[in-house]
Amino acid sequence: MEEMRRTIRADMKKRRAALSEEEQADAARAVWQRLRGLAAYQSAKCVMAYAAVRGELGVWDAVRDVLASGRALAMPLCEGPGAMTARRVTDLSQLVPGAFGVPEPEMECEIVQPEEIGLILVPGTAFDRRMRRIGQGGGYYDRFLPKTRAVRAGICHDFALLDTLPAMAHDAPMDLIVTPSGLWTA
Repeated sequence: MEEMRRTIRADMKKRRAALSEEEQADAARAVWQRLRGLAAYQSAKCVMAYAAVRGELGVWDAVRDVLASGRALAMPLCEGPGAMTARRVTDLSQLVPGAFGVPEPEMECEIVQPEEIGLILVPGTAFDRRMRRIGQGGGYYDRFLPKTRAVRAGICHDFALLDTLPAMAHDAPMDLIVTPSGLWTA
């Protein structure tokens, strides 16, 4: 099963790398249009987002909107192998290069308790229509998500939503998946 997961990761990495900057920007805008209309997004007092890397779909419009609205914005900080905390970000200048070159909150940023988060935007290498996810392979989100009751919104390109994935017991399921062309719910 792990070999199948590695193959999927490699395929998705190639497909994301083949996208132009314009295609990435168009996909991010389309996802933002879907996200902003979600009741879970509109009602969340605290939204956890991420900084897209390696061709992941960007959610910067949501990040800027949450900050402008005065709601709490949390971003992940990798604190060790597989260990991640949510940190409150009040200004984008608080993001610095962190683990794996991913922009992360400074260590001084306040920890946001998992139960305070209403919506988590979750990046993924691939998702399936059963709401399962394959990440980059570090297990950070799989360890963090069970600590919260937040709505879990997987974010991916259309081609990364597959009919089925080889799932493992530790894979944390999503509540919904947002792609440029659609929205799927559990």
